[in-house]
Amino acid sequence: MADRSGSRRRPRRKGAATSDGQRRQLARASRHAATPVAAPAAGEWTRVLCDGGSRGNPGPAAVAAVLVAPDGAVLDRRAAPIGRATAAEAEYRAILLGLELAASRGADPLELRSDSLLAIEALQRRSPADAGLAALVREIHASSSRFKAVTWRWHSARENELADALVRDLLWRRGAGA
Repeated sequence: MADRSGSRRRPRRKGAATSDGQRRQLARASRHAATPVAAPAAGEWTRVLCDGGSRGNPGPAAVAAVLVAPDGAVLDRRAAPIGRATAAEAEYRAILLGLELAASRGADPLELRSDSLLAIEALQRRSPADAGLAALVREIHASSSRFKAVTWRWHSARENELADALVRDLLWRRGAGA
């Protein structure tokens, strides 16, 4: 066994990451800082790409939504810190933000996409067991009733890069809500 009696770890810098997950997110944010995000492909309906995230679970959280025209052009985007929330709550709140964004721009019918399979399944079939998340699902369904048609689609995180970049910017580069 090595003798470690003389070696001391340097104290952690104020504001530095405290967990491996935070270090990975900071590294990813710095790698992707200069990388341009590709435009989404064309589709039939106006799409909303939604993403939510938190630093910790629960922790400081943010949501983002990007409105995409059927031809693939980005029409609008919004992102906002939401205070302290779980990752799941942030995903549901991102969907609410996306519905608000679509309504403000008169988008109808609408295809709402998220990389949260849990949220999409809850909206399509079953309500979550958690009372707080179930209330958010009811709020989302009430908000979606103002549209002629809304489809809920899961897609991979790779396809959600536009919204994910906005959340990363708020949580990891700007440190909002931290």
